[in-house]
Order: sequence, then C-alpha cells, then structure tokens
Amino acid sequence: MPPKPTISKEAILNAAISLVREQGMESVNARSIAFLLNCSTKPLFRVYENMEELKQDVIVQLDIYYNSFMEDRMNDKNRLLTQGIAYIEFARQEKNIFNTLFMNKNCAGKSIEEILDADWNQSSIMNAKEITGLSLENARSLFRDVWLYSHGIATQIVSDDINLPHEEVVQLIKNAFKRFSIVIKENEYE
Repeated sequence: MPPKPTISKEAILNAAISLVREQGMESVNARSIAFLLNCSTKPLFRVYENMEELKQDVIVQLDIYYNSFMEDRMNDKNRLLTQGIAYIEFARQEKNIFNTLFMNKNCAGKSIEEILDADWNQSSIMNAKEITGLSLENARSLFRDVWLYSHGIATQIVSDDINLPHEEVVQLIKNAFKRFSIVIKENEYE
C-alpha cells in the first residue's frame, strides 16, 4: 500500500493559487509548490497524477473565486453596468489571476455568440433588456459592446498601459452603457 499523503490536496491547491496570484500561472510547477510547502515533490504526485491535472483544479478554483468576486459586486439595479465595473476592478486587484483566466488563451476560439449564449451572462442580458426596454437581440448587442469595452480597459490596466482611478472607471462604464444604449435603441427603429 502506498504511503498516505502527508500534504493535503487543499494545501497543494492553496500553494498553487498563491503562486498564480503572486507570479502568474507560468510559475506553477512541482518544485515551486514543494518549496512553498516545505516538502519534496513526491507528495504532490501522490495527490495529483501530473501538473496538468493540478492546473485544471487551479483554474476551477480561480473561476469560483472570480464568480464570487463578481457576484458580491453586481446588483440588479443595473447588472451589466456593475458587471463591467467589477470586471475591471478584478483586473486591477488580481492582475495575475485575471491574466490567467482571461488573457492566456483560456477563452481562445470562443466566438462572441458563445460568450453571449453562456449561462453566466444571461441574467445580465435579461436585466439590460428590462431596464433599457431593448429587444432581446439588442440587449445582447448592448452586453457585447459593454463587455468588449470593459475588457479593453481591464487589459490595459493589467498590462500597466494605463492608470485609471476607480472613480474614472465607473464614469467611463456609465458613459459607455448610456451611449451604447442610445445608439442601439436608435438603430432598433431604422
């Protein structure tokens, strides 16, 4: 019978997430995790078959953390607006995690339609439809435009290309939401 692991799966995941937070996913390897846990690499491979399996668990945990972060900051008064602001704030506070989740090809190959059809975006799209009076198709267009605008700001912040205070981000997203809504509504009647 193999020896019982002395390092728990939770401890390994926590160490890996700590590495991602501080240095990015590229820093996650058996040696760096073992160093943090003050052990050899052997206990890691008693819990995980390989590093790819561990990294998949890390992504799952990072997704859970991201979803919780977002839900804590979004409200039904204007879900799409608060979603855009929270998304940018997540990028500001968790640059390496944001980079891992949204800039390291984890969304590679996804079409805009797949993003619009994703379950986790439906409540924001429906809320946008309700508060703007837009058709579902146009509420989806509004979501697309605000999401792309928010993502652009977030990536600029993550890459340290711009420094925008939170208050300015809020104003930019409010302006974008309002302007995109007006343009889409005008086009609805053409």
